[in-house]
Amino acid sequence: MMMDRELDFDFDWNPEDFQVRDENERPAPAFVNRLNDPQREATLTTEGPLLVLAGAGSGKTKMLTSRIAYLVSHLGVRPWQILAVTFTNKAAGEMRERVYALLEEQGMNRHEVQGPLDIGTFHAICARILRREAQKLPFTKPFVIYDDSDQLSLLKSIVKQMNLDEKIYPPKSFQYAINRLKCDALEPSDPLAKTGRGIDRKLSEVYEIYQKAMIENNAVDFGEMITLTYRLLRDHADIREKYQRRYRYIHVDEYQDTNRAQYLLLSLLGSPKHGSHGNICVVGDEDQSIYGWRGADIRNILDFEREYPGAHVVKLEQNYRSTQTIVEAASALIANNTQRKNKKLFSEQEVGCRIARIQCPDDRFEAEWVVREIKRLTQEYPELSLDEFAVFYRTHAQSRLVEEYLRQARLPYKVVGGLRFFDRKEIKDVMAYLRLVYNSSDSISFKRIINVPARGIGKTTLDKLDGAWGQQGALWDFFSKEMREPSVFSGKTLKKLQEFKRAVDSWIDAQPSMLVSELYHRILDETRYVEELKAEGSDEALERVDNLEEFNSVVLEFEERELQGLSKEEIERRKPLLLGRFLEQTTLAESPDTEGVATSVQLMTFHACKGLEFPVVFMLGVEEGLFPSVHGDESEEDREELEEERRLCYVGMTRARERLYMSHASFRRVWGDLLYQYPARFFKEIPEKFVEVRDFSKNAGRF
Repeated sequence: MMMDRELDFDFDWNPEDFQVRDENERPAPAFVNRLNDPQREATLTTEGPLLVLAGAGSGKTKMLTSRIAYLVSHLGVRPWQILAVTFTNKAAGEMRERVYALLEEQGMNRHEVQGPLDIGTFHAICARILRREAQKLPFTKPFVIYDDSDQLSLLKSIVKQMNLDEKIYPPKSFQYAINRLKCDALEPSDPLAKTGRGIDRKLSEVYEIYQKAMIENNAVDFGEMITLTYRLLRDHADIREKYQRRYRYIHVDEYQDTNRAQYLLLSLLGSPKHGSHGNICVVGDEDQSIYGWRGADIRNILDFEREYPGAHVVKLEQNYRSTQTIVEAASALIANNTQRKNKKLFSEQEVGCRIARIQCPDDRFEAEWVVREIKRLTQEYPELSLDEFAVFYRTHAQSRLVEEYLRQARLPYKVVGGLRFFDRKEIKDVMAYLRLVYNSSDSISFKRIINVPARGIGKTTLDKLDGAWGQQGALWDFFSKEMREPSVFSGKTLKKLQEFKRAVDSWIDAQPSMLVSELYHRILDETRYVEELKAEGSDEALERVDNLEEFNSVVLEFEERELQGLSKEEIERRKPLLLGRFLEQTTLAESPDTEGVATSVQLMTFHACKGLEFPVVFMLGVEEGLFPSVHGDESEEDREELEEERRLCYVGMTRARERLYMSHASFRRVWGDLLYQYPARFFKEIPEKFVEVRDFSKNAGRF
């Protein structure tokens, strides 16, 4: 709330009031003397463009906050003349508090500082500018901000208005494509929006209608907040000059994560070629650029010196987080990338133990071994709490086996940036289908999946059915009677409901003679659940497909346990009982008791681990085709993707402070098939002297 009040604060200022004190008038503040030499150099280089290449764990936030506090407390710069942008509210809040703490150390009470500290996310800063310059915007009323669900609702109505089939033209795929175009600051009229990237031919038309609808609704979405601010400054020289004069010192955190639209906006504010003062300090690390899939453009940081000729470059290369072994191994790995600046991380921490490379026979052994190692370390080192252990993986689907063994070991855990496996939407959906087949009286499951995937049975229809049912008897019984002798529904609605009823009846009839895996695949095929996710094509949709693939492994592992050693005749006799036993076992696995737990093992994807650090890190599935996810390097696109995957591995490695484990399995189950896996090429890029190999790959059993 504090941040919101500060961002909404407005006042008049004298645009000529940017005279600063001579930095030699008095001794530098004590906090400057606590910096290392490169950090101090970056802090004291206040005029002109500055590129700070800040390696992992090198104290970039300490440098940034010291620089802002130095400008205010030592040089007399007004807080409102300073702009600092970052990517998350949490990071902005932390940065603001650390600056205030440094100012208070200099005897400057935060409430006495003249004007607010303009520190915030790109979206918060842009929202502030847009509201101030509302008279220049194409809106008739104060604009509202649409979140992702609002945006999707509008696109659904546009697809319907255009008479497009949602199964062929999923609104979510348009949402994903439009957001990517906005990352590149492309408007509907731009030729690239019509022909680039192999995007569907309908995109430009949908985009144009969408933009008109947004203006009619006096609304902006998250991407538009940045592109609209960019166009506002681009097209109105007076407004551009106003903010160039106001923001005399610009700071950008995590510059390697900026997209094209953010780059263009910053260029208008800070580049001399657009008439600005050129006092722009960008801080980042091209070796940690891991968000290309959501629009981040590594060229922004690689080409900074071309955009700002004569820019001063400072390298923060000392890592204060990890052991020397981890830092040197990670540095050797990332040196294989070509898209990077010439720098090398080093550490003065202890040498530490070697990186453990764990060779496993299969993915189940891998998960079980990780949990056993966590238990062993907590027993050997009682001072280690569970939240000091982190398990990283490339896709969320990989968490399932680790979760299973953590539950068995009664170790609490938290999935960071996601849900537990059995809490994920697609898993709840397929479980609801199976529960309804097993027990048609289950009204909760019935209501959950009657329109999943979308089959034109909306909330109005469901409310009407609910009202007619009136909680009298089982909902399925009432529904079945209504489908035979319709009195509430008619026309197209009745036809859709009857089609759904026939599908469920066919599954119920077939279930006693089917394996659970056969029933599961039949439901997925006949509902086109996976097909529609693949057609949507977004990263979120493809991640859901991965989770459904992993659920298939859950089913097959259950059947292997239940049917091992049985004859064909015994299996046939057991089939009618399988679904009930499967649902019972998986339901018990869904809700572990973590009430009152103070600490827990941290599970997350590699993308979610950025900015975090842990004493002990496990990196799972370091295998070709999984991590790195790129299968080859023949094309330029493949090579760029491989370099981003290597950066992702580098980020994962440099999260570890003391112990790092990297594991791979010889076999991994994919849609029911046990596939042979090859160790990732990354292992060949890490010098052997930094690695201790523990080969369990020939273990026939468990432990």
